[in-house]
Amino acid sequence: MKRIEDILAKCIEEVKSGKASMTDCLDRYPDMRRELEPLLRIALSIKEPPDIRPSNAFKIRARVNLMEHIHASQAVKETSKSAPRAGIGQTWYAGWLKAVTIAIAAILAISTLGAGTAYASQGSIPGDTLYPVKLGTEQVQRVLTTNDVEGVNLELKFADTRLEEMDSVARKRPGEIPVAVTGYERSLNMAIARAEEVKNSGVPASVLETVASAISSHLSVLDELEDSVPEVSRDSIGSAREIAIHEHMKVLRMMAQEDPVRATQINLDAVQGRLNRAKIESERGNAREVEKALQQFEELRRFGEEISGIARGLGYDTRAVDELNARATAGHLEALGYIYGMVPEGTKGAVEKAMGTSIKEHGEAVKGLQQQGALDDIPEEPPLPDEIPDEVRKKLLKPESKGSGNGRR
Repeated sequence: MKRIEDILAKCIEEVKSGKASMTDCLDRYPDMRRELEPLLRIALSIKEPPDIRPSNAFKIRARVNLMEHIHASQAVKETSKSAPRAGIGQTWYAGWLKAVTIAIAAILAISTLGAGTAYASQGSIPGDTLYPVKLGTEQVQRVLTTNDVEGVNLELKFADTRLEEMDSVARKRPGEIPVAVTGYERSLNMAIARAEEVKNSGVPASVLETVASAISSHLSVLDELEDSVPEVSRDSIGSAREIAIHEHMKVLRMMAQEDPVRATQINLDAVQGRLNRAKIESERGNAREVEKALQQFEELRRFGEEISGIARGLGYDTRAVDELNARATAGHLEALGYIYGMVPEGTKGAVEKAMGTSIKEHGEAVKGLQQQGALDDIPEEPPLPDEIPDEVRKKLLKPESKGSGNGRR
């Protein structure tokens, strides 16, 4: 079924081009007539400006700026949440404002540059003449998407587009990568903001999981991109991955307040992804990339304990969370043992540090399970792999390495 915004845009275009009358359009959609007619009347009442003929560049900038302004104005609804119940006049005004916003956005979407130019812009990348048009049409879609669940999916779609642009500009014009990276970060931020709106409205927070899962897949895409792009572009791809990890943790913090077990599972998947990355880079002999992947592993592994802390603070039973974190240790240490045997001497210290983080978080999880009498078959001592030399083993397993004297954080 077509959305009211799409039907409105089509009717405006047909009436303005003389292909149909307003009555023709309304008769074509009898089920939507009551909602469509006032929007169409408002749109058609807006007069065309004089033929001043500003430059295309000016028109593009003006359109993008207006869309940004309209979208920013939607933040007003945050204030209205705490206000008293609206009266008839307030309700009418809110409906009228929404109608005008939709009508203006629809007109802008099909005016001046035309639908053909907007369509042609979709294949543009940062640095192309039509790229601002592409961003402008995306902003129109944002304004027209008033449902937050649909808005989340739209922003994730835009984030995917920015990843594709990173791939293209990395090969053609590396200096433009920051434009795509910034756009990627913006789309993730907006996806999370709209997901929080859904959560606050009382709708089940599964939409948060949609965002978290999407970001996890982005990490794999960014790994592949970094492997394939020219050397000059790799630091920018690395910056995008750092953004993805930061946004991953942001959305899981929110998710942990509703479902800490699922948040832990998703985080452990990301942890495993960083270990897999370190293993691949160790096999390639790329010590620098191994160290970067291990730093990300440590950050995410420590974040697992933060999720557990959120659950405890909210009064949740943390046994399942602590058990997931504790049981993951064996696999993590086994992978780290393999990496230890592959890397040069100068990188072994980074592997030992990652092992120390895994051992410490294992100890925190074990303490939580012991306090609840739920340790079961989980070993108190973390299972270090055989590849680790005895002197390193002793250093890693000394009491202060496990954090046994520090208590729960």
